[in-house]
Formats: sequence, C-alpha cells, structure tokens
Amino acid sequence: MSAAFFLYILVRAALSPVPYLWWTDFLMVLGCLVVYLVTAVHITKAQDRTIVLVVLFVIALGELLVGLRQFSQGDNWMPFGFLRTDSGKRASGMFISSIHLAGYLEAVGVMALSCACWSAWKTWARALAGYLALLCYLGVAITGSRGGYLSSAFSLLTFAALSLWMQRRANPGRFTGFAILTAMVVGGVATATIILMNQSDLIRHRLELIGPQFSGKQLDIRIYNWQAALDQFRVSPVIGTGAGTHLYFGRLFRRPQIQADPEHAHSDYLELLAEYGLIGAIGMAAFLFVHLRSGLSGASALAHREFADPFAPRKSNVLAIQLGALSAIAAYLAHSVVDFNLHIPGNALVFAFIFGIAANPDEGAGGDIHPEQSGWHRWAMAVLGIAICAWGLPKFQGEYWCEQARVALRDRKYDQSIQLGEKALRHERRNPFLYMHIGEAHRASGVAMPIRALAQQHYEAAVENYKKGLELFPQDESLWVRLGQALDGLRDFQGAEAAYLTALKLDPNLGVLHAYYAAHLNARGREAEAEEHLAKGQRLTAENLSLIGHSTLPKPEPGPPIQ
Repeated sequence: MSAAFFLYILVRAALSPVPYLWWTDFLMVLGCLVVYLVTAVHITKAQDRTIVLVVLFVIALGELLVGLRQFSQGDNWMPFGFLRTDSGKRASGMFISSIHLAGYLEAVGVMALSCACWSAWKTWARALAGYLALLCYLGVAITGSRGGYLSSAFSLLTFAALSLWMQRRANPGRFTGFAILTAMVVGGVATATIILMNQSDLIRHRLELIGPQFSGKQLDIRIYNWQAALDQFRVSPVIGTGAGTHLYFGRLFRRPQIQADPEHAHSDYLELLAEYGLIGAIGMAAFLFVHLRSGLSGASALAHREFADPFAPRKSNVLAIQLGALSAIAAYLAHSVVDFNLHIPGNALVFAFIFGIAANPDEGAGGDIHPEQSGWHRWAMAVLGIAICAWGLPKFQGEYWCEQARVALRDRKYDQSIQLGEKALRHERRNPFLYMHIGEAHRASGVAMPIRALAQQHYEAAVENYKKGLELFPQDESLWVRLGQALDGLRDFQGAEAAYLTALKLDPNLGVLHAYYAAHLNARGREAEAEEHLAKGQRLTAENLSLIGHSTLPKPEPGPPIQ
C-alpha cells in the first residue's frame, strides 16, 4: 500500500504542468523514500538508530544556539554570512522560518524525552537527554510558533498516554501510582511552562493569539490560505492540479486579506489534497493508518520485553526509540494541520526516519517490514539512489549559479548577476526563475542607464529573458508584470498593456499589481484610469502604494516605440 501511494505521488508529480515546480517534490520524495527504506531495512538495531538520534540532538543544540541569539538580540543574525527574512525576535535558527525550527525541535525534543525516561542509558546520559528535551522545548517557545506550541503539547500528551499504556501492559499493579505521578508531573510542567512563557512579551502575545481563533473572535490568516487551497482542489478534485501548482493557484484564488506571496497552503494536508487530489489524500490516510498500527503493535510487543518502571534499568533502547517515534509522529500530524513542515526537505527527511522506525520497530517486535521479506526493499533503495544521483546531481551547478545570480541581483550588482546567470544557463535552461533574475538585472540596468541606446539594449535583453521564462512558466505573474515594465521601457505600450492585464488576471487581488499597472497608465497619460487602479490596489492592502512602480519605469518620452 505504501509503495502504491508513493508511486502515485511520483507519477503525478512528473505529469505536473510546470516542470521546474515539480522537481522539488519529486526529488524530496525520492530522498525520503531512501531514508525510510534505509531506516526500516538496514538501520534496524537500537544502537545504530541511537547514533542517528544523537546526530539529530547535536543539530538541535546548534539550531537552538542560533535561535537564542536571534531571540535575545532581534537582529536576524545568521552564521556563515547567511541572511534571513526580518523576523524580529522570533527564533528560526538556520531554517527558513520560525515554524520550521519549531517543527524540528518538537520532534527531536520528544525523542530526547523518551530516551530520558525509557532508555537503557546510564543515569548521567538520561539526565543529559532530559536536559536536551527541555532545551528543545525552550527553542519551540522562542520561535513564537502557535502551531509549534499546540503540536508540542499534543505530542507530550501522546507520550504521557503511551507511557501509561506501557506501564499498564507491563505491570498493572503499579499503574495507579504511575498514573497519579504522571498527572502531577504533566500538570506541574504545564503550569510552570505557562508562567515562564508569560515572562516574555513576545511569547505572551503569541499565546494570546491562540484563544481568539478558537472562539471565532478573530480569523487567523491561515484560514484564507485554506480557502484558496480548497478552491484549487475544486479545479481537479480527483487527481489534483499537480506538484508545486499552489504557487500560482494560491495567487489566483487569494483572498484580499493575504498580500504576501502564498507559496504554500499553510497546511500539509490541504496542499496535498489540492495538488494530488482525493487519490493522494486517501493514499496518505492509508499510509498513516498502516504505520500507526505497525508502530503501536510494535510498542505492545516491546512492552513484554522491557521493565515497566521507567526509572528501572532498561534492557535496551528499543522501547525508548519506539515511543519517541510515535510521539514525534503525533507532533507532525498535529503541526501539519496548520503549517507546511513536510514541504521543508530537512524536516521531511526526519519524518521519513521516524516512519522508518514505525515500519520496523525492531527485529522480532512486529512491524510491516521483516528481514526475510526485505529483498525488494534493498533493490528499491539501489534504484532510488541511482535515480537521485543520475537525475539530481547534474542540476547542482545550474542551481548553484542561479542562486549566486539571485544574490548578486539582490545586492544590486547587475552586471555580475547577468554574468552569473549566463553561467547558470550553460548547465540549466529549464528554470524560469533564472531567466527572471537575468531579465531583472537587464531591466534594472536599463532604468539606471542615462544613454538611451544602451538602455534599449538592456530592455531588449530583459524582454527576451522574460519571454523565455514565460515559455516555461506562463502562469507566473511576476514574469508578466516585469515584462510589462520592460516593454514600457521600449515604449511598446500596447504590448505592456497586455502583459499587465495578464498579470492582473492571474492574481486579481494583489494590491501591488494594481499599483504597477497604475504606473504604466500614468506613463501613457491616462491619469484618471491610473488613479482608479491605484485606489483599487490601496483598498486591498495597508501598504502605501502611492510611489510603488514609478521608480521602476523610465520617464515617458514622445514618439513611436523604440524599434
């Protein structure tokens, strides 16, 4: 069943409309399959899995240190010269956003807690694991992620319930006392956590935002993301619209309340439903059911081999790893309702490792994969590994130089951006965003160029690159609006008009697009229409649009379009 589900995901991704947009899903799923199969078939001993966990613990500690600096200083600091989006004091570590750091720490934190309570480690190692778990939840707290708070709480309650279940199965005589102790610890920890979190203005504010959403007094911005994802689902309910397509369907169906680019649906489940349809959603549900059943049956079998008392010496770390994995799955299942952690490769690979544990808890402890039945799994790993290397590695140079071109463009080093972009084109010509970067560097050079003949050359080069990008990704509004601006630079106002109107058709509720179109209308002397579109755009956003677009257009000149 799992094989059929992933096969469908890969085939549906490969048949998606825009090739470059489905590559990420396709390669990420292949990578997750390799990690999943390696964990389930090869890394089956508790000792080997413990080594992987220790590596994850060390990574979590490094991420926490970076996050603490960000939280304490609020300066968006990143190591190694990296840059991050302005997030204020909300910690994101080296992840793209705070919610993804929370997603990583909540999974690693409950795994560390399970090792502290149920492992066969020496006392000092278990104490260290418990301390690391506390640090992970401190990290979740300073992310300000409300989804992280709720999913962490859910995973901790799941861990407590699993621990009670293990105690009841293994030693019913001690169950009542253990249940009372567990309730006291959970209550005390929850109270202390809330008190401590309220000491920070940022965290207290994030906590206060949770209540109104459940009472209906205040709609979270995610609700509008979800509505757009459901609209997208209705376009193709059975097989979905294809991998990566929410990037432009989210724009098409955006609500006016969302002016940021809706790259993801802010719900892994709804994005899966929209992009892979009912078939993908049913396959995902079946995958989850099979693995949760496997994990729980494995935990039940392990309970008879382990001591019931969590403070007594364990025979092995198998039970600790299994309970931690099930609790981490609970964290991800809850967090995926409101965020998109599984679209982040790092978190997706951790998720694959955890599900590999659930698929094969331990040799002789149940599960869906057994050594004597794993021949085809080994062949599958070899094929997947070869596929990733053969298809993915050749793309590295193109992606690397494309990113360098983007960074140079961001830093306004336009000549360097063009050179780096041309270098990237030697390795990759199917990336529409690469043409966007080169076109933007040319267009910006044309705007700044005082000599008209040289400006014309840059505008023509920009138009050429935008059109090449649109051949690959005709649904991209950004390419259309920049094409319109470049055509304005050539005074091809008719062509520019068509480009702007296409962009507005693709994203009718984005305020800034109306401002760009208003700037175009002003350049043509159509002031009344320009004021109308500027006012319409301003009604959609709180951002001041009065100056947007004007600095990106050349001053209007009389005469025919430049030939």
